[in-house]
Amino acid sequence: MRKFISAAAIVVVAIAISSCGGGSSGGGGDTGTAMAGKATCTAATGENLLCGTAVAADGVTPLAGAEVRITSGATSAGASISTKGVENSTNCYADDTGNFVCVVPNTGSYTFVLIKTGFDNTSFSTTIAAGENNVGAQTMAANADVKWAVVPGTFDGVQVLLSEIKGCTLTDATGDPASARASEECTTAGLLVLDPTDTSSDTYVETFLLGSSLADYNSLFINCDANSIDYSDPAALNAAVTNFVNAGGHVYFSDLADDWFTASFPGQVTFLGEDTTTGTLSSEVVDTNLAAVVGNPINIEFDLPVWAAIDTLDAAGGTVYIQGDLSSVSTTYTGTHPITVGFRPSSTSGCVFYTSYHVERAATGAPQELAIKYLVENIGTVCQ
Repeated sequence: MRKFISAAAIVVVAIAISSCGGGSSGGGGDTGTAMAGKATCTAATGENLLCGTAVAADGVTPLAGAEVRITSGATSAGASISTKGVENSTNCYADDTGNFVCVVPNTGSYTFVLIKTGFDNTSFSTTIAAGENNVGAQTMAANADVKWAVVPGTFDGVQVLLSEIKGCTLTDATGDPASARASEECTTAGLLVLDPTDTSSDTYVETFLLGSSLADYNSLFINCDANSIDYSDPAALNAAVTNFVNAGGHVYFSDLADDWFTASFPGQVTFLGEDTTTGTLSSEVVDTNLAAVVGNPINIEFDLPVWAAIDTLDAAGGTVYIQGDLSSVSTTYTGTHPITVGFRPSSTSGCVFYTSYHVERAATGAPQELAIKYLVENIGTVCQ
């Protein structure tokens, strides 16, 4: 892997995710796949609808596949509740944008619970009247059922976005996202930032990636310029990342982690190079579900002068999530090219993501930040 000493870069992402399956503290939740239909909060005559949105602790990241159940109320717990607009659904799930539209059997006072893997169950009460009943955003607190590990880089810090989803605070002495490090609170919540320098620590990057602990994690995030450190055995690190994905883990690379990415997954993406510059790029959000969350088109800010531009996504069955004409952010490259991509190396492997853009200095809540959070939190929907 080459060592970057001065490259200003563009950041982040690796994006990562929750496993599919039962919700925490009670099972159920998280369908793991795109729903076969969606509905708006519009009741037919005689219908009683419960409508709302399941979101992470940051209050904005939609949680696809969260399950809604009745726990008490006008009918007995476990009474029939279904998703409006989805054929033959006998349960109610949030759709791919986190919105749920549930048909409730009777009017009256109810308590409901939201269930999703990686999050604590969230209960809320409301009175259901005839017609539409919208309870708005329902925030779900993350837990350690889904575990993320981050390899720090020089220029950006996806770990800060992940901490917002987890609802915890990292150790950050300088205020620079790239320097944010692990805290007891975040580690307990399932977010571990590895140590790139302390070779005696069990969280030292090489020790962790080459040991058995990585197998306990769902996703690995490799930040921009994470390969600027002179690790003793780069080939072994590449193999560890490849094996992690082959075993079902997800991994996310950003920007100047492109060398690490191509060494671990050769032939999947062709890069143009780094003849790039700063600027704002009007970008097309190709993925339908992502576009429904962040809008389309969106402006992506490239605020550091050197970053790795993608030419083509070569992986069979891969997905281009965001693309744009690079003319305004490159001194050489023109035409429309991918900006954020993902693929599954095999039918049994986890997913691999790469993005050219970063979030380090984007405004809080900017579409490019929300895009990363959505992809991280909804792997079952975005990676097929």
